[in-house]
Amino acid sequence: MRDIAGGGSPERPSRRRLRTGFSTGTAMTAAARAALRTILTGRAPSWVAVRLPIGYYLPVPTTIALQGERVAHAVVIKDAGDDPDVTHKASVETRLTVAWANPKNAMFHEAAAGGFQEPATSAHLILAAGSGVGVVTKPGLPVPVGEPAVNPTPRAMLVQNLAEELDRSADSETFFREETWHPYETEDPWESDGPSVRLPLVLSVPVPPSFTIHVEVSVAQGEELARRTLNPRLGIVGGLSILGTTGLVKPLSHEAYEETILAALHVARAAGCTTVVLSTGGKSEKLARSVLADEPLEAFVQVADFFAFAVRHAAQMGFAQIVHSVFFGKAVKMACGLASTHAHKAAMDFMALVRCGERAGAPQDLLDAVSRANTARHALQILMKAKAHAVVQEVAREAVRHSRRFAQKEGLRVRLLLFHDDGTLLADFKDSNGIEDPAVHGEIHDP
Repeated sequence: MRDIAGGGSPERPSRRRLRTGFSTGTAMTAAARAALRTILTGRAPSWVAVRLPIGYYLPVPTTIALQGERVAHAVVIKDAGDDPDVTHKASVETRLTVAWANPKNAMFHEAAAGGFQEPATSAHLILAAGSGVGVVTKPGLPVPVGEPAVNPTPRAMLVQNLAEELDRSADSETFFREETWHPYETEDPWESDGPSVRLPLVLSVPVPPSFTIHVEVSVAQGEELARRTLNPRLGIVGGLSILGTTGLVKPLSHEAYEETILAALHVARAAGCTTVVLSTGGKSEKLARSVLADEPLEAFVQVADFFAFAVRHAAQMGFAQIVHSVFFGKAVKMACGLASTHAHKAAMDFMALVRCGERAGAPQDLLDAVSRANTARHALQILMKAKAHAVVQEVAREAVRHSRRFAQKEGLRVRLLLFHDDGTLLADFKDSNGIEDPAVHGEIHDP
């Protein structure tokens, strides 16, 4: 879960080997497993081995903050390794209780129409959102509206690990002996104000009727941390999401950002958007919103350097129009046909810019000056001073052409808003299935 406060891409990593961390889903699961083991055995573990979705176990340090007969609170400090994750060092806590029915209690033998009904024998896990964990309020995400923002993979990991803990615990047989049952076990001691979801538990060990594990997951300062993510845009309110597809966090990996882009695209589609606006960061998005004031907030998706990935998936999801909002440097890299526009993955190709100038009929002395530019900003200054509108327009045209190439979808409309760093709209280029509708805005001038 990247910190998007600054927009754009993370800084270049150092050459030392970067350390892998673990996801918030792994932190939640480790805390819950430690809490359940404490309840079953009466002994608080200092670490537990979490079974990851990728098939092996990861040791995770744990702290038991509260221990009781059928309740335990456990804390895990999220370790994102060397990834610039907003949740790094966040405190993830689970409050876990177990409850079951006691058929010997008189309440189960009260007269009723149809006679006595045995309590359910199935086991369940009830997962609730505590403080700092968000709730889904918009459709399009992998979790239904109204449920805790805990993604499907962390949910499955939690269920699997708690079932495994019960199946493997020799103490569970002692814990569930009939003579240990008490009358109050007919009541459910669980209380939680947060939204919850019921998940089935498949166990190989016998448990009492109506056996239920309740897990409330919280993240310290989660609501504040969530403001630095895309959660508010995605309709996740009240805190962070509990994420993870492998259980691990690979430093500076593409996986987390791609997952965020996909989630934002799904939300836009579910909101009924036919146009999606792909910006490279917060500043370019803000400028696009000033031009496209009629588009709903859900239509705007920050994609950083993931040009081809975002275009391809937006096309596959059936959007009728893709609008790009970029600055000149990114536009030049798009015009080169690069799938990723990251500065350290693709150096600025000034000869590609020169070729755009040649197609635009720019004079040779201007092309020579552009070829010697130090940066894209410098090249733009040269073009602005020469009032070379046509070259800027050609860059926009080439960028749109490659966007269509990555999309590979007939009938798709593609538009590119090209901005100067000062917010001036340099070009607004539209292509409706190969039919161009260019419009250069404003005078290119020497600032």
